[in-house]
Amino acid sequence: MSRLAVEKGRELHERHPGMSIPIDMEKMAEAEGCELIDWPFLEPVKEVKQGRWIGIAEGLDSRERRHLIAHALAHHLLHCGNQLSFHYQKQGFPAKQEREAEACAAHILMPGPELAKVIDLSPWDLADHFDVPEELAFQRINEFATDEEKEQWDEVCQDNITS
Repeated sequence: MSRLAVEKGRELHERHPGMSIPIDMEKMAEAEGCELIDWPFLEPVKEVKQGRWIGIAEGLDSRERRHLIAHALAHHLLHCGNQLSFHYQKQGFPAKQEREAEACAAHILMPGPELAKVIDLSPWDLADHFDVPEELAFQRINEFATDEEKEQWDEVCQDNITS
């Protein structure tokens, strides 16, 4: 996993302290200088980032909308240029930039300090708590966790077993 993606997510939370869970992604994106535009995209396009503009498909549920805004914001923080997201066509081996943006989005939406408080929840309960898609919650704890987080979570699991 990209350390840069994790670091950019942490820096974002440091610049915007006190945001409650679930993170208000529209407010955060705007605070970072991005402008959101709802657009009647046709499948499979759901999100487009061009410069400071983030186009989001109309009619998405709140979890997917928040996730795609975080993903586009991650591209804004990590990568120069414009990105198109064919979200459901990312199966197989996604490009490095897509994987970095996804990891960063997971850390934006599920910040480490808050995740540590509720790590004993199941992935679907984590998804409910953070108002994110279940797949992203699963990825956050299984694929996008830092080594430090894994060590902390192992300690929590050991403590729960011995208690």
